Amino acid sequence: MPSRLLKLALLFLIAYFLGNFARFSGMSHHQALSITIFSASILGTLFFWDFRLSFAFIGTSVLLLTKTIDLEHVIEFSSLEVILFLIGMMVIIGLLKQEGFFAWIVQLILRIRNLTARKFVLVITLVSAALSAMTSEVVSIIFIVAAVLEICDYFEVESLPFVIIAVLATNIGSAATVLGNPIGILIASKSGLTFEDFILRAFPLAVVCLVAMIFVVLFWYRKAIDKLDKNIRELGSNDILIKLISVPPEKNLRIGLAVFTVTLFFIALHHRFELLWGLPANTVLLVVPLLSSGCVMIWNGIRLGIILRKMWNGGRFCFFCFYLSRQEP
Repeated sequence: MPSRLLKLALLFLIAYFLGNFARFSGMSHHQALSITIFSASILGTLFFWDFRLSFAFIGTSVLLLTKTIDLEHVIEFSSLEVILFLIGMMVIIGLLKQEGFFAWIVQLILRIRNLTARKFVLVITLVSAALSAMTSEVVSIIFIVAAVLEICDYFEVESLPFVIIAVLATNIGSAATVLGNPIGILIASKSGLTFEDFILRAFPLAVVCLVAMIFVVLFWYRKAIDKLDKNIRELGSNDILIKLISVPPEKNLRIGLAVFTVTLFFIALHHRFELLWGLPANTVLLVVPLLSSGCVMIWNGIRLGIILRKMWNGGRFCFFCFYLSRQEP
């Protein structure tokens, strides 16, 4: 409790100081107040991570009540289209998770013939980048880290180097397409850039960065990679680990993949369809995930809250497992 009170006092002191500094620097009352509230919201997020949404809501409310910003601009700059796009994509990703798509990906990794540590690094790098480019970096890292933790635990090696490799690859892959990062969606919706623009301009640069990263991590984590290589040779076949992963019925998996593929197809060619149908820019890009997710929820008879809760709990469980793996026995 004293620690929380100290953080809270520090939060108010820093925000108050920054607001007064802005006021004495010649800014107007509303400008100084906005800096104070913004600083308090950021510090509140850093000091009290579990209550970050509360600070955002409170800060927005104070800005509105003090007339620092009006309701019209809050709605205009809240990027509701981006939020709806992300919700739609999360529902579709929830379907893939439910039908075992990510377990299937992990199983493919484990079935690599003559698995070596360097092959493992190459595969998790490529899979992390590809998944983040197609689904989003948050979804990709949740499942890839879970797979890395399980594989490293089986081969009795430290997981941290391989988790960092997966995180780096995920970040690079997320910049390759408009789907990989919420910032990409925001840029596309505000600037008029299309999925094709990202493929032509961002994708090649991401590939170059990914190749460079592979060489860097192979050198930087060479000791950890050599140890994994040694343990793989000693433990031999990974059939036992494969059996630990159960993949749901093949039919449901195919349906989930079909829905995802159709969604990606329309997103990839959204600009062409918008020109063909005479729609405003990015209309198809933003509508397709909502349309697909609506059909998914009707088909499965599930509610949006259940899917998003599962995705959130999966992410927390993954990083909780990572935290436990770093503790001394």
